[in-house]
Amino acid sequence: MNPVAGRPAPAPAPAWTGLGSVDAEALARAARDRGIAALAGRNLAEALRWLDRAHRLVPRDPNVALTLGSALIGEDTARAVTLLTELAAELRIREAWQALATAQMVAGDPVAGAASMAEALRHGVAAPEMAALATELARRAGAPGWVGITAEGALALETIDPGDAGAGRLVLRLDGRVLRDRPGVAPLLKGSRLEAAVGARPLLGSPLDLRALRRVVGCVAERDGGIEGWAWVPANPSRPVALTVRPAGGGRGFTILAEEEIVVADAGPLARPRAVRIDAAQLRGRPGPWHVTGPEGRDLLGSPLDPTAAARAATAAAAALARFYPAGGGRTAVAAASIALPPPALPVGDPPPPEPARAPTAQPARAPMAPEPARAPMARPAPHGPADVVVPVHGKPRLVEACLDSVLSTLPDGSRVVVVDDGSEDPAIDALLVRFAADPRVQVIRLAHNRGFPAAANAGIAACPGRDVVLLNSDTLVPPHWLERLAAAVHAAPMIGSATPLSNDASILSYPATTGRNPVPDLAATRRLSALAARANPDGAVDIPVGVGFCFYIRRACLDAVGGFRDDVFAQGYGEENDFCLRARHLGWRHVAVTNVFVAHHSGASFGGPGRHLQRRNQDLLERLHPGYGALIQRFGAADPLAPARRRLDVARWRAAAGKAEGVLLVTHAEGGGVERRITAACAAHRAAGRRPIVLRPTRLADDTPAVLVSDGQEDDFPNLRYRLPAEAAELARLLRGVQSVEVHHLLDHPPAIYDLLARIGVPWDVHVHDYAWFCPQLALVDGTRRYCGEPALAGCEACVADHGALMREPIAVPALRARSEAFLRAARAVIVPSQDVAARMRRHFRGVRMRVVPHGEDAAIARPAAPAPRDGRCRVCVVGAVGVHKGYDVLLACARDAAARRLPLDFVLVGTSIDDQRLMATGRVFVTGGFTPGEAVPLIRAQRASIGFVPSIWPETWCLALTELWEAGLQAAAFDLGTPAERIRRTGFGTLLPLSLPPSAINAALLGACGLARP
Repeated sequence: MNPVAGRPAPAPAPAWTGLGSVDAEALARAARDRGIAALAGRNLAEALRWLDRAHRLVPRDPNVALTLGSALIGEDTARAVTLLTELAAELRIREAWQALATAQMVAGDPVAGAASMAEALRHGVAAPEMAALATELARRAGAPGWVGITAEGALALETIDPGDAGAGRLVLRLDGRVLRDRPGVAPLLKGSRLEAAVGARPLLGSPLDLRALRRVVGCVAERDGGIEGWAWVPANPSRPVALTVRPAGGGRGFTILAEEEIVVADAGPLARPRAVRIDAAQLRGRPGPWHVTGPEGRDLLGSPLDPTAAARAATAAAAALARFYPAGGGRTAVAAASIALPPPALPVGDPPPPEPARAPTAQPARAPMAPEPARAPMARPAPHGPADVVVPVHGKPRLVEACLDSVLSTLPDGSRVVVVDDGSEDPAIDALLVRFAADPRVQVIRLAHNRGFPAAANAGIAACPGRDVVLLNSDTLVPPHWLERLAAAVHAAPMIGSATPLSNDASILSYPATTGRNPVPDLAATRRLSALAARANPDGAVDIPVGVGFCFYIRRACLDAVGGFRDDVFAQGYGEENDFCLRARHLGWRHVAVTNVFVAHHSGASFGGPGRHLQRRNQDLLERLHPGYGALIQRFGAADPLAPARRRLDVARWRAAAGKAEGVLLVTHAEGGGVERRITAACAAHRAAGRRPIVLRPTRLADDTPAVLVSDGQEDDFPNLRYRLPAEAAELARLLRGVQSVEVHHLLDHPPAIYDLLARIGVPWDVHVHDYAWFCPQLALVDGTRRYCGEPALAGCEACVADHGALMREPIAVPALRARSEAFLRAARAVIVPSQDVAARMRRHFRGVRMRVVPHGEDAAIARPAAPAPRDGRCRVCVVGAVGVHKGYDVLLACARDAAARRLPLDFVLVGTSIDDQRLMATGRVFVTGGFTPGEAVPLIRAQRASIGFVPSIWPETWCLALTELWEAGLQAAAFDLGTPAERIRRTGFGTLLPLSLPPSAINAALLGACGLARP
């Protein structure tokens, strides 16, 4: 255990934020609870087992990672430092920095520990348990002391070497002003920056950003005429949150104290959010909108808001209709236009038909990957004036600087940049904007307070009278000619109102993956991508239902007709451009995606994780304002008219990356596992030899049509290279032109036309056998009874499929499958199998097909494992891998139950996962570690301190990577006398072979006997 004072307690977990499935989250929560209980009972080894399992189940969960990292200190400190370094860099929270400082201290690196402690003091309140560690780290690192702020807001400070008078005195500065005495709570609550130094040497933690330590995170929304939401102070999570509620129009407000802790997903790492509830009665009779702010006067996300706006609009609409349709007589001739109504709900219908244009460039929606109609050349745009670029700014100075530099370096003559500082509090932003304001092309507008993106955008638009406007997020990077191409697209037809480019994160315009989860390219990569987009998609735009606000070009005539953005509804932003576009649609305007421009976007930089709450809130508002909006977007996604443009850009990137290397096509399935590991190794070998690996996997399109996906086997970032077969075989063959050889590893789930494609390519192919899909529709010779079938005659195979179905999706009869396979294997240049056992089984079905045996590894290079031996009088058996039926799940479960029932000195540990961990662990005789990466397998096996390995597979495996990993970890292994594992054990002598027919009791007896324990 770690002896150093200041070790943090296990992280609190009021909210579960695991990113896995619901089952994985539940299993991880149970494992974490077991681990914490073991820590409380001072059983560190048991605690680490359970916490490590929890971390493997939900590796992105900060609560689990922090608890595991803290528990590892003193036991496996190197791993603790690695884990906590990654966690602190990602989350930047006090708890992670504090734990890292402790780990670095124990690891003998006090200088690094002092730097981490300084970050801990800057990112959270100075908890009492930090003091001893902070003092010791400062002393060892040669710092003069440390400084922080307590949970109550008071100064926490300790000096180690105050020194002599003069240069050695402690000096405190609050907002640049030297303090004579240590400040009390009141001035600290009003200050922004506190510096503490002894002479020229700063204390650990200095300078402190006092505003950041007081910052409130939260989100509010309307609920039943009142306000509901959550708030917390990330730097001081144990304290209730004082909030001010005040009317936007002025007048008296009131204060509430949010105290009750609630569970809120996506509230932030290690969040402890407090409930915000304001009843309608508290707001009744007082006009909205309402601001809900923290101590700094900053609005929570979603504020300002007007909880009664919808009810007032409905009341006004009802009253207006009463005037228009009086009950007592004829219809009153009241012009509808004369009735003053608040902004109504506007049902979303079909888009306006494209108007006749000089040479329209927008392509009609069509099914994804359908044959494309001929594309018209790009029309010459109508004459138009220069466009101005409006960039709202709030924080993130490095992103802002990079964005503005990219804009100014590409700005056409006559265009201007209007930067709207939306109440930034960062001094670096102020200095940055002073510098940019010196450029005559730049106008800087400063808002006194943070008013949100819609209000800042409106302020910028107001400074650009008579001009087209581009709203550009400050976390973007733009390439050359971006503005000219957007303008050309908008002015190619009279009623195109807006244009939006492609981006890595742009909702419906995301590229390459449509999910938006794409890496953010740097400026050089952005320029390359946009240049490729211009070549791939030179002459067209595509109609879209709404634009996307990260880079949103608006035609002046459209802007004048539609009006500005609704800052009364959308608060800090998200959805305001959608509302604008839907209003424009009702007036006949169109919106287009410009597929020959790519703009990089960091996305979410303004709001982080809590911004997802604002997105959901505003999404609901959009649907209420524009009923049918969600269905409109769903229809667009299903039609996916941007798919051809994305594919053309993927093709352009693919060809640009080709170079002159010889191409090797590897055909495989999409099921992962051992086959995928062989593909990874083969791709690496080809790249090392100067060849270009090209991987072809099966996939399915949105309409469930089977297709194939092309990738490079490395980054796999070409998600649009999906081709229907046989419809697009010719196009795919053109893409694969230059391939010199083909490796066929697996054809599971490929369309049957894959055979014709390989023939069309016209180069030799080698077949690598990984299982028995060539003649067994069940793939692995396991029948519906969950047992090895014994490889019966053809009639037996047909009966198996008739009775139990097949794992192959393709509806093909067994004789037809075997005939097709035989023809394909005979035509192959080589059929490569990993063992003599596989060769013999294949020859029984394909007589005359020559097999070449190439093992997947050199068993002779593995050191002889030690003889099995008991641990503390018990036999611990290690099983490795993802254990399903074929891999022996039923065998393992039955053996564990038998061991429990007879109280045998026998335990099992599964290094990996199974189809049902809970049933295994419920026996009390199996521990399941959770998944692992290939490089982790051997050390993880060793960490279990097992006596012997066990391969319970009930099918004749063709190689068995688990057996290799057990041997490399120093364990001999028991396995059934079946398949390649038996051949390898027999050849090396590194284990024990068991008859496949053994019952669980006999298997357990054999395992105990192998360990030298008495057989029961």
